[in-house]
Amino acid sequence: MGDTERDGGDLTGFLAGADLFPGFEAPVYEALATELEARTVAAGEAVFSAGDPVDGVYLVRRGRLTAALPNKDGGHDYIHTEPGQSVGVIQRFRDARRSATVTAAEDSEVLLMTPAAFDRLMERFPDAFGRVAQLMSDRVQRIHFGVILRLNPLFRDLDEAILRAVEQRVELVTVPSGQLLCRQGDESDALFVVISGRLRIWKQNSGPGASVFLNEVGQGGSVGEMGVVTGSPRAADVKAIRDTTVGRLSRDALQDLLRRHPEELNKLFMRMVMQHFGSDAGAAAKPKNSTNTFALIPIDGDVPIGDVGRWLGAAMARVGTTFVLDSEGCDAQFDARRASQTGFEESLNAPLLDWLNQQEFAHDFTLYVGDGTFSNWTRRCVRQADHVLFVAQSKTAPAIGPIEAQVIEAENVLGLRKSLVLLHEPGIDVPSGTLAWLNARKIGMHQHVRKGDATDFGRLARFLTGHAVALVLGGGGARGFAHVGVLRAMRKLDIPIDLVAGTSMGAMIASQCAMQMDPDTILKNTLDLCLAGEELTIPVVSLFAGAKMTRGVRKMMHGVEIEDLWRRFFCVSCNLSRADIVVHDKGPLHEAVLASNTPPGLFPPKVHNGDLLVDGCLLNNLPADVMQRYNEGGEMIAVDVNPKDDLLANTPYDGGLSGFKVLTSKFNPFAETINVPNIVDIITRSTNIGGLAHMQRVMQGIADVYLQPPVSKYAIMAYGEAEEIAQVGYDCAMRGFETWLEERKRRRDEAA
Repeated sequence: MGDTERDGGDLTGFLAGADLFPGFEAPVYEALATELEARTVAAGEAVFSAGDPVDGVYLVRRGRLTAALPNKDGGHDYIHTEPGQSVGVIQRFRDARRSATVTAAEDSEVLLMTPAAFDRLMERFPDAFGRVAQLMSDRVQRIHFGVILRLNPLFRDLDEAILRAVEQRVELVTVPSGQLLCRQGDESDALFVVISGRLRIWKQNSGPGASVFLNEVGQGGSVGEMGVVTGSPRAADVKAIRDTTVGRLSRDALQDLLRRHPEELNKLFMRMVMQHFGSDAGAAAKPKNSTNTFALIPIDGDVPIGDVGRWLGAAMARVGTTFVLDSEGCDAQFDARRASQTGFEESLNAPLLDWLNQQEFAHDFTLYVGDGTFSNWTRRCVRQADHVLFVAQSKTAPAIGPIEAQVIEAENVLGLRKSLVLLHEPGIDVPSGTLAWLNARKIGMHQHVRKGDATDFGRLARFLTGHAVALVLGGGGARGFAHVGVLRAMRKLDIPIDLVAGTSMGAMIASQCAMQMDPDTILKNTLDLCLAGEELTIPVVSLFAGAKMTRGVRKMMHGVEIEDLWRRFFCVSCNLSRADIVVHDKGPLHEAVLASNTPPGLFPPKVHNGDLLVDGCLLNNLPADVMQRYNEGGEMIAVDVNPKDDLLANTPYDGGLSGFKVLTSKFNPFAETINVPNIVDIITRSTNIGGLAHMQRVMQGIADVYLQPPVSKYAIMAYGEAEEIAQVGYDCAMRGFETWLEERKRRRDEAA
């Protein structure tokens, strides 16, 4: 590519008709003409190639250029640039590289505007070249919109020609954080596709305080489809919870496309309807986690927030491509002094915001690390984030910190997802005092991490990115020792446990797992408790008094609160008074476990606020459905030790049954054999019957791995065979996990 002398005669007139420079006054065009570098390009010669350093924007004065862009089929789309059109953008950061190759389709002349030239012109004509910067930003957003369109399930099956027509009709709309995009009851005049940012959808019902949260939509998601198809008014409010850019496709544009491409657009409208109502109403849809930008904000200046950013960034990088950015990194990479502290009204704000959005688009996850002060950069981190993580050192006072308070006051965080990360010193056994931290603030989630602990930060990263692994353990008396074998298998195969839940015996084992006890310790603790026996009492309320069980569980749990656990935990009991499930996810751990382990008739119910709580297996013996609410987008392993068929091959009898006769048959070898279960087995089995109704749902897709160890031959009270039962659970789990891990690897390889 060679240089050529400028032809100044008609250059200003040519520039006035170019796509980047509309409607400027004459002095602007005259100054621009002196800054542009003219070059000639021979047919077939590259103007620039993918991977080349970005050197500016090229304006075609004569000839034609062709850009080769990768498409969804693995090939390339070729976009032609005619005279008066431009290609490329001004990238103001170091090491910026071209993403496409542009060649001359014929002998051509181009005009280059370098970043340095743009800066000089911006300084002289800030209004005019602020508009140029916005036009270039819009171009990048349109490119991003095209990529997102091809990934959106609604649009990706459309022909390429129709996709390009959609791109041409789309209007780019920027919605500041906290502003409504559309209001419930308004005319449905368009659908929107999120290019960057995040929207929250609320439905306003009649009556005070009757708004209902429906959904959140992040990059690549769409809203407003059904209203466009049916012509009905907006069904909900849609608000930006961070600075957001959407592609607006009007109903008129869709109707025009329908006239031109009736068959394809009718299929599109059908997909919109199916997506709204669900293509399979009977299937349990797993919630998705589309959050991909996070802000780490220290509550005060003493938090080592830079270290936390490095630890968490390294953990997130094991899940997907991760861009970690603090203020120093922003200044260095954007290549502008104190760019990170740019005010939101300054001229540099637009190119900085554009660059940040480009980084978010190019990476799976973006982690913004705030300053140790309430700075413009700290505020920008919050405004760019889908999820704000306030970081505190657990050894400090639990009150709202000064930086945290300023962020809450200055930024619109009401609808933003917020969590608390409590940072502990290495070597701490079990956290304490967490409830005081939670009572002081309104947050959605909290996590405990030890400084520099890769395991803790790995768990946090999986939670944030929707890759957490949940374990749900069912009840079943002594058969529940199979859960210990499952824990051993998970440890051997290095399968993490990020949150754990259970019912009855499953709750007993899950609670110890949440305390990070090893499987052997869990087996010993549980077996000692079961073999300690229980005191019989006058059977007015129950057969057993329950005092030994209560003392044993309290001792085992060491006064730990559920909020203090390293792994998130819950268990379920049944409210006998109100015929409802109770989910225990806060408060004293021993009280939750005891409530979930009180079979009616065997142990006295637990009294809570005047209601009677009994064993959760009465209604939900395997709470995988409840776990869905806690593990958004993650994977779930469910272990069922409650066989559908049990207590079989019983001896028939007519009329009444004498207990004395049954005992005689067991101890007198010459007496008639009577094979019937004892009262404990009958009560326990009766309690479990209701929970079996949930098994079909679990098997139909709630759980990613559903394990049912073959333990039906073991009696519910067979505690003496605990180690053998654990081995059965281990063998079953190893077979199930190896199949699952192979299938998961195959899917990930195909996706890559």
